Amino acid sequence: MQRTALRRVAATAVTLVALGAGALATAGTASAAGKNGGLESGEFGLYYNSDQGGAVWDLFVEDPNFWGERFPGPGNGTYELVNDNTASYNNRDSNRWWVYTDAGAGGYEGSLPAGYIGNASATFKNQISSAYYYKGR
Repeated sequence: MQRTALRRVAATAVTLVALGAGALATAGTASAAGKNGGLESGEFGLYYNSDQGGAVWDLFVEDPNFWGERFPGPGNGTYELVNDNTASYNNRDSNRWWVYTDAGAGGYEGSLPAGYIGNASATFKNQISSAYYYKGR
């Protein structure tokens, strides 16, 4: 009976270690996504040019302040500042994203539903300074 209990404890420990390693591997992959210049499923992309042209800045998580961030490329706008320098979007995330004309969810607020692809309106074109996958304010 004691042997059976030890086997169960050992089997449970092995299972927990395997699950923990799997969770870490998944977390590592997820945190590596975004801001790499390639718009992947589950990301929100802001483009340097209209009609999803030029370099893309892809977000996997919110960014409350674009100051100092640069388009990684490739394409027109590579290495240009992202802050107040985006003209179109592609929301490949399953969540709605909100964009703001000021850092910290300040200024004008725009809402982009999951799957949205389009150009920024006159209010937002080259004016966006923060973005959230939840309502920022």
